[in-house]
Amino acid sequence: MTRRRIRGKTVLLGLLALSLLAGCSTNPVTGKSELILISEDQEIAMGVEATPQFEKEFGGPVPDASLRAYVQEVGQRIANVCDRGNLEYRYLLVRSNVPNAFALPGGQIFLTAGLMSRMDNERQLAAVLGHETGHVCAKHNVKGMQREMLKQGLITLGGEIVGAGDTAKKAAAVVGTMVTLKYSRSDEYQADDLGIKYMAKAGYNPYGMVELLSVLLSLHDKEAGSLGEMLQTHPLSSKRVARAREAIQTGYAKYRETAADPKAKRFRQMRARLLKVVPDAR
Repeated sequence: MTRRRIRGKTVLLGLLALSLLAGCSTNPVTGKSELILISEDQEIAMGVEATPQFEKEFGGPVPDASLRAYVQEVGQRIANVCDRGNLEYRYLLVRSNVPNAFALPGGQIFLTAGLMSRMDNERQLAAVLGHETGHVCAKHNVKGMQREMLKQGLITLGGEIVGAGDTAKKAAAVVGTMVTLKYSRSDEYQADDLGIKYMAKAGYNPYGMVELLSVLLSLHDKEAGSLGEMLQTHPLSSKRVARAREAIQTGYAKYRETAADPKAKRFRQMRARLLKVVPDAR
């Protein structure tokens, strides 16, 4: 190989390294450097832009302002103590009777009437909102979207999102598949851990996470068909329930699993209200 070719290759590798370095950022949860090509502004914009599509797909907002405000209030308590508190989180309660919850990049978090109707208390609600907030804070959905966009050639190593003509439509389509984004087992465990941390910091008994996962596991045995999409995107097992319990026993020993939820009555009143405006939610 000639000196010129060696020098050219060195320059090319140097430029590539600079491009990758330009896209590196510190994960707000782990403190580690990782390759994130989608900026926070882009993340937020894509999530906001995709929200109306998802609201429509899941039957639109639940037609009760008090219920929507209640879910936002519980979610905001989580948002106030999470690792990306600079984002403007929206916790959206939608009419679908299919049990599900998911997060778009940037803090747009959806909860279906079908899932809320199957819970028993407010700490379980805080658990699911904490879990989804965890996905946003750890950028699990951003990294999933980034992988798909790189695969399709819709984003450059410099972080530039291609936005002209058909490519813009394809990029929007990638965001539109976020509800079916399959999280890895490690992502789910991390989101559980973050949800537990945020619940405790927000004043909730973190055993709500164990209760929530147990409810979902029970639903899997009774009505697996209706939980199909949620279980595909959020893998669930008895091991995951046991792991959440162990995490709480290790890190949050002051809490008791048998303690009653002081906000359970308020939650049940809201659940009864939900079943009046969305009677097929359960």
